[in-house]
Amino acid sequence: MEKEMNRLYREIAETVNEMIPEDWNKFYFYAQISENGGGTYFFYNTLENKQYKYSLEIPLKYQIDEDEFERKEDLLYKLSKELRNVFKENEQELWYSFTMSLESSGKFKLHYDYTNWFETEYSFSDQMIIWKYKYLGEISTDENYKALIDKYHNEFPNNPI
Repeated sequence: MEKEMNRLYREIAETVNEMIPEDWNKFYFYAQISENGGGTYFFYNTLENKQYKYSLEIPLKYQIDEDEFERKEDLLYKLSKELRNVFKENEQELWYSFTMSLESSGKFKLHYDYTNWFETEYSFSDQMIIWKYKYLGEISTDENYKALIDKYHNEFPNNPI
């Protein structure tokens, strides 16, 4: 199981690396997978610019071939689904999302979330706001965003996302 997981982590990291059109300092990859579908995205920064850039904006900003980029996005989803299936095949508790962070130095972290967000009132965009707050340190001055973060902390004090 561990060997297969390590292979998938490596393939995910290599694919994200191939999709980033510049030298990066750190990236955060997110996958949400269930029996009904899911999605993936990532954010990265550079040594020159600590602001995180969103993966879906890459083809527009850097004139990247959109079809090739989408093929790699599909591959990230497929690899993430394979990773979840490794858990299933080995009778491990199934996660609903995971976050991988990788620094250019090689420092690597993983976080699995077992909360079934599909069964909560949190929309995908709500989850992304919470995720960006937790991992990217993004703090909004918007009162609705602040209320969402407060609600999340009250309902999920162990901060699972």
